[in-house]
Amino acid sequence: MAQKLAIFNMKGGVGKSATATNLAAGLVKFKKKKRVLLVDIDPQGTSGASLGIPIWKLETQLKDVLQSAPEETQTLLKAAIVSTPDGVDILPSNILLAVEEIAISGLPGRENLLKRALSAIEAQYDCILIDCPPNIGVFSINALKASDGVLVPVDMSYVGLLGIRGVEYAFDLVKNFLEHEIRIVGVLATRYDGRKNISRDVLKSLQDHFGDRMFKTIIPDTVKISEAPSFGSSIFEHDPNGAGAKAYRELMNEVLKRW
Repeated sequence: MAQKLAIFNMKGGVGKSATATNLAAGLVKFKKKKRVLLVDIDPQGTSGASLGIPIWKLETQLKDVLQSAPEETQTLLKAAIVSTPDGVDILPSNILLAVEEIAISGLPGRENLLKRALSAIEAQYDCILIDCPPNIGVFSINALKASDGVLVPVDMSYVGLLGIRGVEYAFDLVKNFLEHEIRIVGVLATRYDGRKNISRDVLKSLQDHFGDRMFKTIIPDTVKISEAPSFGSSIFEHDPNGAGAKAYRELMNEVLKRW
């Protein structure tokens, strides 16, 4: 069965989608036998768009899978999943997922809709990565319930540091009210600029708070990481010899050791 990892933070702009897409692409590129599915449960659709999926032309997408009857799920998954040139399979979404949020929230077993859907195909994959929206709504809860572990990216800002309390509170809610233990695979420092005091101070605070749950890998604040989605490619294709590609490859290896 596939190992399932959610990439989650309640704050936006911390590098969730960049981490999800580059981690997925790295697993396929450097671990040739890895079959990887990237699930984009964020209605912004950033993960799919970042790897070249025309998200505004989707005929079938994640919202249709979540709303399907059990006997229709596998058929809709087959229709919705898109294979990218770099070998990553993506279950994409767009803003229409947000339009359907109220309807999906009213369905029976709403917290487990994604878990149920993935159970139909998880034997086909080694790894399933889930890119979460920046909140603790029904879609993030679905992602957390469907996952074996969580990766938490945190950008090197004061607001990013403040957001950690919200992340931990969200995990407690899922544990206490939904009886699902959250396993933090690791906390990832993103958008790090060693020239700035704030980056160094936030990193030190995170390391003091999380200890060995912090990844040793640090993702630098580079233009190339930000540029790659506009070319519909991962950092490994856009800037293969740059600092961003090196960091995400190191992260991939560290995730595999922990996960």
